[in-house]
Amino acid sequence: MDKTIRKFNSFEEMKDEEYRYWQSVPPAERFAAGHQMSVEGYRAYGYTADGADLKRVAVRMELTTR
Repeated sequence: MDKTIRKFNSFEEMKDEEYRYWQSVPPAERFAAGHQMSVEGYRAYGYTADGADLKRVAVRMELTTR
């Protein structure tokens, strides 16, 4: 991981660099990073990482014919 501090002249320049970085990372690593963000999001709201504490809701919808 690059530990260099960079100063950007604009938000767009920063986002472009971020996009280039994630494009250079292998897909499996990008997937793992997305999963880790989900886990941290669950934990921030007090849920377990596997989502077992989340409420399950069943909804029945009727299909209308056209």
